[in-house]
Amino acid sequence: MLFSFVNLLYLGAPAFIWNSYRSTLKKSSVPVYGPWYLPTFVRGIIAMIRLGQDEDGFLLSARKVYGPVVYLPWPLDQIFVLEGQAIQNVYNSSASTLSFIPIRISMQGAVFGSPANVIHHSALKDRMFPVHARGLTNVRLDAPIERFVQVVQQRISELAYRVDHCDGCFQMPLVSWVTQTMFEAATIGLFGEEFNARMVATGSRDHFNAFDNCFPLLVSELIPDFLSSLVPPLRSGIRGRQAITKLLADWVADSMPGLEEGVIKDTADIGLSEGFSFMEIGSLLNSDLWALQANAPYVAAWFLLYIMQSPLLPAVQKEIDSLPRDGVSENPLITMKTLASMPLVTSCMHETLRLCTSSFSIRVVEESFVLPTPSSHDQYPQEYLIPGGSRIICATRAAHLTDPIWGPDPATWDGERFLDSKSNTETGGNKLSREVRGFGGGVSICEGRHLASAELKCLLALMLSNFDITPLFPTQGRGPPLTSEASKIGIKGASKTGIAPSRALGRPGLGAFQFDGSDVIVNVTRKATS
Repeated sequence: MLFSFVNLLYLGAPAFIWNSYRSTLKKSSVPVYGPWYLPTFVRGIIAMIRLGQDEDGFLLSARKVYGPVVYLPWPLDQIFVLEGQAIQNVYNSSASTLSFIPIRISMQGAVFGSPANVIHHSALKDRMFPVHARGLTNVRLDAPIERFVQVVQQRISELAYRVDHCDGCFQMPLVSWVTQTMFEAATIGLFGEEFNARMVATGSRDHFNAFDNCFPLLVSELIPDFLSSLVPPLRSGIRGRQAITKLLADWVADSMPGLEEGVIKDTADIGLSEGFSFMEIGSLLNSDLWALQANAPYVAAWFLLYIMQSPLLPAVQKEIDSLPRDGVSENPLITMKTLASMPLVTSCMHETLRLCTSSFSIRVVEESFVLPTPSSHDQYPQEYLIPGGSRIICATRAAHLTDPIWGPDPATWDGERFLDSKSNTETGGNKLSREVRGFGGGVSICEGRHLASAELKCLLALMLSNFDITPLFPTQGRGPPLTSEASKIGIKGASKTGIAPSRALGRPGLGAFQFDGSDVIVNVTRKATS
């Protein structure tokens, strides 16, 4: 019971902020969540519970009742921005007004276990952060993507063998296959084959999963270290984190075999030059491993599920078939350049990110400022005073589901939504795609977005170049029984409602929607040739 309660609190703050809340609230024009007649801390607890139980329902209700901005009292103590243009105005604010660096540094310590001497070292901000950003730009990703492609091709060859030895038809759980393939391919892509081999040999995927499962608790900082052993998921997660950190530390101590270049090596080399211990460097690299694996594998599963059940599948297939061949097999030539040449696939990816992610971009308000919120509803103010000392969150999920630009049925997947030919004169295709904030935005935009996007397109292109895949039925797995509604997804133009695994709860704002252990069984056959 303790875990389920504090899991809802992961965005909260310690109780000692109560007095500062009362003083800053008087200076703010932001409406406060909850019935006016209830004490503010009760209203905060209600908000916390509703957010944890039903993220979408909570955000949609808050947007409808309070407009583009609402304050959630203690224990959350956050100002939530719920409308797209207001979110963009937050992203556009200067670093002197809204700072992300303190959040990034705090998370490195609280979540990934880096000691104080590391997270407060000048090298983190002055050297590592800039090198990390440059290392994940498009021009630095050719080698990681080449390694990623090789692994995916190998997994597809293994799958083809199974198909051929099962009378040409093989049934498998799609999410399980996709996430396992993505995990292995992405690890090798960024860290190299040797580190992945060490992960496999030590069973470290289980350590990673335990760490990821307790991520909401760690990021909340609600449970003191001396009490962490009393919370089983937290205790298990910290052990998993320590095991991964030790594995990374040993690999760095062995001179990072299997990796000759790239952002991971550059980061580790800076740590070595600054005199950090191997374990300290391991804790820094663990944040890269988590960012690599916590979201993209699940988006890839959603991506495939939507496209396979959409009437756009033949057009997507045609676009993939038009890619140049690699000269060795029937597979398309996968490079950063060829992956950028698929406008329909890119549009489908943006739409999947819109519907299958929730990002809470957090900023510390360094000084009071006025946030413009140009609203189409006269009952809401056009600007709000945001007090210094508070924390502000861009709740992108609310904007993705409620902004008028998405039309009358925003919950339905429309893979053509971001094609230029689909846009009107007010929102051109490029502008509309910028309204999707699955990777966050502003100074805190995900630095790995180019790598993740390339991985998603690569997996899709290779899968559809080799197989015809037909979803059959959802299966329960380890999660609760699937309800008829939990296993349905709306797809524009489809003759019937699509099916998907049920979504895991308790991870609001943490990125891609994960699954509760359920899956979708698919029928896999060799791609029909003309």
